[in-house]
Amino acid sequence: MRDELIRFLIATRRQYNESVIYHNFKHACDVLQAVFHFLVAIGAIAPLIEDDTSPGGNQSPLGALVRPVHALTLLIAAIGHDVGHPGVNNVFLVKVKATVARLYNDHSVLESYHCAASSQILQRFWPAASADLAMRKLMISSILATDMTLHSQYTTQLDALQKRFAERNRQLDENDEKALEKDRELICCLIIKCADICNVVRCENFLQ
Repeated sequence: MRDELIRFLIATRRQYNESVIYHNFKHACDVLQAVFHFLVAIGAIAPLIEDDTSPGGNQSPLGALVRPVHALTLLIAAIGHDVGHPGVNNVFLVKVKATVARLYNDHSVLESYHCAASSQILQRFWPAASADLAMRKLMISSILATDMTLHSQYTTQLDALQKRFAERNRQLDENDEKALEKDRELICCLIIKCADICNVVRCENFLQ
């Protein structure tokens, strides 16, 4: 597994365009680190070093939905979420009628492309992970969630989840597996979305 992971990471890095100023492999690593931090903070995975500065605390029922396999999937999605980025946005690709825009019917063009490219790399260099249909489904939904045109939809879903969670006295309906799966997917999507757009905030905190 370790060798496959290394080969997957190397292959993914090669497919990033380093001439692209922002959406390059450095950005992917930055998002990977942020996702890892958030996963530790909600208790989904353990910190690399246990000390008093570790962000983890008491795990909430919502945090408990994200299990190690989901955490691994999120980390895989994070490193590949912008693979092959051309340095232009979806609006540009749609306006110039780029082939990739037509391929994905002008909808979440780059995000759909990143999903396909990352899935192909994973299938070739880490086939065991690619063969897990649940992991593949979560990886795709997580990468697609980074499309900023969907941002308001996710904030609305988050508001609804928080309200429902509060109404149940911070408990989940353990008997409704479909609802739990939907909540888990939403949480994972929100984690990678936060990791993708919080770079400026984290840089400002670092500089302070």
